Amino acid sequence: MKFSFATIAAAAAFFPLIEAHLYMDMPGTYKNGDPMPPLDPNGADFPCSVPSFTADGDGPTLTPGQGGQIRLFGTAVHSGGSCQISITYDQPPNRNSVWKVMKSFQGGCPIDVNGNLPDIGDPTKNPLPALQYTVPQGLPSGKGTVAWTWFNKSGNREMYMRCHKATIGGSGGSKATFNSLPDMFIANINGLNTCRVAEGINVRFPNPGSQVQGQGDGDPTGNCGSSGSNPPPQEDTPDAPEDDAPEEDAPEEDAPEQDAPEDDAPEEDYPEQDAPPTKGPCEDGQKQCGGGTWSLCFAGEWAFMGNIAPGTDCSAILKRSIRFSAAHMSRRAL
Repeated sequence: MKFSFATIAAAAAFFPLIEAHLYMDMPGTYKNGDPMPPLDPNGADFPCSVPSFTADGDGPTLTPGQGGQIRLFGTAVHSGGSCQISITYDQPPNRNSVWKVMKSFQGGCPIDVNGNLPDIGDPTKNPLPALQYTVPQGLPSGKGTVAWTWFNKSGNREMYMRCHKATIGGSGGSKATFNSLPDMFIANINGLNTCRVAEGINVRFPNPGSQVQGQGDGDPTGNCGSSGSNPPPQEDTPDAPEDDAPEEDAPEEDAPEQDAPEDDAPEEDYPEQDAPPTKGPCEDGQKQCGGGTWSLCFAGEWAFMGNIAPGTDCSAILKRSIRFSAAHMSRRAL
């Protein structure tokens, strides 16, 4: 008997977690003995969830106006949620560092599923879709730290934070541009503020900034602190399912590869049809989508992946590079 990927993911929400949470794999990542814990609820290990700031390497060089990405691994995705990508010019950062938001994801972060992904034994071997962002124009050059913060939709009320070293390249820029960005959202940490995010919502950030993906479906409560400046938000990712603005309104229409460099095949290679195939030969990584469902080629054969997420169309599936480990895919057949 076979089950769809969506069915397996939903069932996995009820499995006991052997290893939890998500792991950042980026050059210059600050790491701990346990690479996957949430922040201490009292803020003892804020920022970045590490007791000491040791990193392997100096991290990437990021150019204002160009794209960057966050790479995450793991299976305990807790039904997605909302997250932000922020920057500070402290290296390493400290409790008093000023963090400013570069991009906000309001829902579906890091992936849109119900519950958790199937256990594969070692969650650090399970890659998730990369989170793409654009480095804001006008940032000054210098050494800094980039952070990914996450407020999971299901599970314990926590805050997750992973960080990596980075260098902002280019020339020019100003501290005023940095200061004009919104402050990083902080919640669920008793030692820092009284802001809280309820379970079951994709939190809407009080000030998500100008790079926003998704609309969210619930607001935080309590004193959530300063939110910085408030430029008008806009969808800047071409394959974001929540984007209801005409494409011509996007400020950088001619640079889709910066928003989604993981695309590895043109959409026209995989034409939409009434229903995708479930049998027959194919090339690994090939995708087919139609009739509200989609299939992925794995080990030379089609694997039926189930229904596409509500509010998503086939263009989002076909544009996005999605890969699962062999152990992960083997669990589609029970």
